[in-house]
Amino acid sequence: MYDTHQLLRFHEFLRESFPHVFNCSYIETEVINTYSLLFTVTGSTPELQPYLLMGHMDVVPADPTQWTHDPWAGLILPDTVTGEDYIWGRGAIDNKIGVMGIIMALNYLAKTDFQPTRSFYVAFGHDEEVRGADGAGHISQVLQERGVTLDFLLDEGTPVISGLMPGFTVPTALISVTEKGYMTLQLQVEGEGGHSSMPPQDPAVSRLVAALNNLALNPQPSLFGKGPEGDTFTYLATKASWPYKLFYSNLWLFTPLLEMVMSRSRESNALLRTTTSITIVRAGVKENVVPSSASAIINHRVHPAQSVEDVIQHDLAAINDPTVKLTVKQQMAAYPVSPYGPDVPGWRLLTSAIHHHFPGAVVAPAVMMANTDSLHYLNLTSCIYRHYPIHLTKKDIPGIHGSDERLSVTNLRQATRIYHRVMVWAGDAAGPPQHHQE
Repeated sequence: MYDTHQLLRFHEFLRESFPHVFNCSYIETEVINTYSLLFTVTGSTPELQPYLLMGHMDVVPADPTQWTHDPWAGLILPDTVTGEDYIWGRGAIDNKIGVMGIIMALNYLAKTDFQPTRSFYVAFGHDEEVRGADGAGHISQVLQERGVTLDFLLDEGTPVISGLMPGFTVPTALISVTEKGYMTLQLQVEGEGGHSSMPPQDPAVSRLVAALNNLALNPQPSLFGKGPEGDTFTYLATKASWPYKLFYSNLWLFTPLLEMVMSRSRESNALLRTTTSITIVRAGVKENVVPSSASAIINHRVHPAQSVEDVIQHDLAAINDPTVKLTVKQQMAAYPVSPYGPDVPGWRLLTSAIHHHFPGAVVAPAVMMANTDSLHYLNLTSCIYRHYPIHLTKKDIPGIHGSDERLSVTNLRQATRIYHRVMVWAGDAAGPPQHHQE
């Protein structure tokens, strides 16, 4: 569950900190289902199709004993090496950067009395970390009841990142155009129990271990090139150094080699295939009692090119033991792939805004490994983009849902500028400036 008292306190903080937003004639504020917020920004040309900017106010728990600084203190401290100021705290990246960046940009818009040309919505859900049904689910329902359709949607997602893959000296700005599906399976094995001094010949635990080992030895197949990840490399190839430019530009020839290399890294391996994680194993209650049953929970993140039925069939073939009972506890297919490219207005707007503030970065489509609140808006638009407009390194990534989550003040300013740029450019009849990549 979520802390409703703290959510209401956060509402008050927003109202006190950004009075121009809550007192602007062309911005309507609504509280949805008690704890979520919906802002309707009416543009000067309301017949233009609106879009939606999203964030979520809730965060995952944090264990203060595992942090260098108190995760709830909201400290701004200089880095001990660079001296750059960082905001420390749970949710600094996921997803207060979205919430604060958007509302700061919106506050500046209202403060300068600049009414945008195109109308848009801002949605802040309150329960994304527990699937978002009470927050984003209700906001989406409200918009659908009003007959709203969206040109595009921008939610949290993949960032501008350095050092992501070999061969790149420039930052890569990844915009996720789909999300992996989600599946939770339970493996259950029954067997003969009894005293440990006289163990059975074929105990349940041994069969479960064999099943888990078979899953580990037989991963789901590589589907590289059957989803957006192929275009990820095609887009990035323009800025790759030699000889990586040769590999990334000729995937028709080098795909087997690239698959082999990518399979060795947990981050890049997740791009190739449906991942398999053994997350919970249960058996036994006492050291001298042979358990008569054993179970395990398997979590899959499903590749966009694979159905949940194919995932199950692969697992059954890999386990190869009819006495292991497989039960689907939860499943969700991968999301549809949103259109992308220079001819897609929403994509062009976002890439232009990113290039304006990160002129050295190369933009590419990507697959989101985790899941977001955008699930609840699939009926409102086919153009859903997931991007953090901030520059991170690989060292920053473990802080998301981990210990010592922090974000530089520079990144907060940059995110605010990009959200503001989207708000201003979205209504330009001529479209934003085009940024071509070789």
